[in-house]
Amino acid sequence: MGKLGNLGWGVSLLWAAAVGAAPTHYVGVKIEPDIRVDFQFYKVKGTSMQAALAQAARLGPKGSVGQQGLGMASYRLDWTMLAYPLAGRCDLKEVRVRTRIKVMVPEWVNKSGASVAEQQNWNIMLGAMLDYESRHKDIVQETASAIGYKLAQLPPSNDCAALRHQGDLQGRALLAQAKSRFARLAEQTDHGRKLGLSWPLSP
Repeated sequence: MGKLGNLGWGVSLLWAAAVGAAPTHYVGVKIEPDIRVDFQFYKVKGTSMQAALAQAARLGPKGSVGQQGLGMASYRLDWTMLAYPLAGRCDLKEVRVRTRIKVMVPEWVNKSGASVAEQQNWNIMLGAMLDYESRHKDIVQETASAIGYKLAQLPPSNDCAALRHQGDLQGRALLAQAKSRFARLAEQTDHGRKLGLSWPLSP
């Protein structure tokens, strides 16, 4: 099973300014999350589990660097900081965080023709795969929430370019933490094997 996911990010800022004494951070900033999770199943056939896995090895999804796996979780995070001009300062009004997550795993469409033992082994493997992929999904969603909160709490700035740069740095730092969490998850679970995922599998 290949490494999972492609972490993308983007940030845009409307130039703006605000009025009044500067507190230690922006207050009353609206956080607008936009999260979509898409679970997809690609179909494989085989008279045995090994045959179905062999087909999955040919049809399985490819990661960002071309590696192919039995399943994959891909994702993208985008954030936008909305601010408006007012009396020469940047007044941050809203942070929008968009998250797109796609989880793809195989579906053995003629599984009922296989032995009961093979069907059970497939279900165990698929359950472990969904567990492993879902843990990646959870990290992405938690990171998206953290980005929204962190950017909404930025220190006020008179310079919109500086505010944009600070938001960019904060977002990058949180994405780096997410990548570290992915690495720890892979290490702690032996890339899902400790959850019951083993491929190739000898039923």
